[in-house]
Amino acid sequence: MLPEMLQLIDLHSVDKEIYELTQELEKLPQELTDSRERMAALEAERSSHLEEMEGLRKQLREMEAEVADLEEGIKASRERLMDIGKELELKAMLKEIAFREDQRDQKETRVLEILDQVEAHNQTIAEKDEALQTLKEAYDRHAAEVTGRVEELEKQRAVLVEKRESLRKELPPQLLKRYEFILRRRNGSAICEVKAGVCMGCHMNILPQQFIDLQKGEEIIQCPHCQRILYWLGEAEDEEEAKAEPRARKVS
Repeated sequence: MLPEMLQLIDLHSVDKEIYELTQELEKLPQELTDSRERMAALEAERSSHLEEMEGLRKQLREMEAEVADLEEGIKASRERLMDIGKELELKAMLKEIAFREDQRDQKETRVLEILDQVEAHNQTIAEKDEALQTLKEAYDRHAAEVTGRVEELEKQRAVLVEKRESLRKELPPQLLKRYEFILRRRNGSAICEVKAGVCMGCHMNILPQQFIDLQKGEEIIQCPHCQRILYWLGEAEDEEEAKAEPRARKVS
């Protein structure tokens, strides 16, 4: 295998670690964003219930005022009964009192319904407050964990980046340029092993002549399908084949 190919394998190993660390670093803040969104949604639900409850309380005040007015009217009408001498007027007044009492009863029933609704909203708001408190405490704990984890990963990445820069300097500029182009295009996977003539990056067969040239280890070869730079660990494959042969003879 060419010396620069060995250097590429070392560099790619470091780049792969950097890529994985970077992916994790990008995911960690998203976890906190998800938690904040859940809290915001809960806050919105709480605000909605609070707004509805305030509307109900306004209705309640208006309804109670109407009940009080009806009570005053009923009381005044009853007091006037003593002064009415004519039967026709008496019947009319009694009818008016009955009508007002019916209105009062309906409004009192509505008052009780509103009170039940207000109580239900109060209960829901209390539950939302409890859930929000639980989420907030969990968020604070998780935020502290994420901060610590981010610091740890940043330190690891800094060490790897320094190592990466050292390895980059050892490679020919054109090969490095080609490698980094593929690295960007293939999401952090620029080189891969070939086993039994198959590229382990795209799992496609390479050309027979390419595989022969790859085994010679005299040039840099790319996969004709995914363009990744290829390498062949001949010793490892020979060892696997050697292990497989006795088993095959035993079976036969």
